[in-house]
Amino acid sequence: MDEIRQAPRIAVIGGINIDITATAQSKMIPGDSNPGDCNISFGGVGRNIAENLSRLGADVSLVTALGQDAHTESIRHSCEHAGIDLTHSRVIPDEINGLYVCLNDVSGDLYAAVSDMRICERITPEFLLPSLAYLCACDLVVVDANLPETTLQWLAQYVTAPIAADPVSIRKAGRLKSCLYAIRLLKPNRPEAELLTGVSIRGTHGLDEAAAKLHGSGVDSVFISLGSQGVFYSDHTAHGLIPAFNEMPFSTNGCGDAMFAAICISYIRGLSARDCAKAGQAAAAICAQSANAVSDAMSPQKLEQELNWLNRQYEWRNSDE
Repeated sequence: MDEIRQAPRIAVIGGINIDITATAQSKMIPGDSNPGDCNISFGGVGRNIAENLSRLGADVSLVTALGQDAHTESIRHSCEHAGIDLTHSRVIPDEINGLYVCLNDVSGDLYAAVSDMRICERITPEFLLPSLAYLCACDLVVVDANLPETTLQWLAQYVTAPIAADPVSIRKAGRLKSCLYAIRLLKPNRPEAELLTGVSIRGTHGLDEAAAKLHGSGVDSVFISLGSQGVFYSDHTAHGLIPAFNEMPFSTNGCGDAMFAAICISYIRGLSARDCAKAGQAAAAICAQSANAVSDAMSPQKLEQELNWLNRQYEWRNSDE
């Protein structure tokens, strides 16, 4: 890789949508109207990762398909405000923008969600071909599995920059199976890791085996998100578990995207897998205290402050092997 710029250049290829988030004020009752707090914001895995990266000091471009509806200009304005470049994105006539509706229980954890990301099917190799030279010149290309499998395969074959991938969901994670050989950094959660490897993970049992299988497929650095248990990290030299924060979260929506962004920018800057995982947990802690999927408080200074606080709260287990 070429010498890294002070502000690393990162392209994110993935989804963008309107987020409608509702958090119940008391225990959720299925089939009934539950009092709660509702919030509308701009989201999507790709956009959330891009905004977090921008807030953490990266030069970020989001490569995505925009719909042609009443939300399009607001989405453009929100990206401009967040420091996300949309030069390589395009509007698809007669398509609507993505929509994500989620319900959180009283503890802030996800209860149920519906995601309409059909517009991502329009991000084809033909859509991306004019941007190939730009993508190859980036320090890192981040992809999410909202993209069609044929697009992910094309990126794996033709993009020469390091690729980082987020599987997004169990339903979509399988799209990455044929591309693992080209992925340098991967952040699945427990069930996504099970799907990609065929390894059963119970508690912490099976994490080493799953990571080893992913390494055998070509992935250099693996970060398996374990929710309240923390994150398991592994590369070719070390592996271990970084515990999660213990504060009561306002919402866990977007925490995985914040974690991945901090891991990506730490990876580019040459930090160890363990330090990348610690930065990821610190970013997740910042996000959890916000009503939005991306915290307005996210910044390099806040990340360092949170990381220092977490280091004082926990004795990080040095389980590297």
